[in-house]
Amino acid sequence: MKINVDKSLIKAVKTGKVIIGANRTVDAAADGSAKMVVLASNCPEEIKKKVQATNVPVLKFDGTSVELGPVCGKPFTIAAMAILDVGESDILAAIV
Repeated sequence: MKINVDKSLIKAVKTGKVIIGANRTVDAAADGSAKMVVLASNCPEEIKKKVQATNVPVLKFDGTSVELGPVCGKPFTIAAMAILDVGESDILAAIV
């Protein structure tokens, strides 16, 4: 099943619980509270390596941080975000 990642992300932001920001995302991945991490295509390598060192599933967003922000309904760039609770979203299906 192919899901619309953009729609699923906005639904997760609106109905679930997410953490936005590279450092906070790394912390959530490291302590196991993140169910999934979303990384923009231009996310700094240092952040990618820290997240990939955890056992948290990673979704590599096709767009840049400039594109990920508005997709999530935010007026700023987002390089990394952690999804703690998907809410009504089906975003976890994107990593299967």
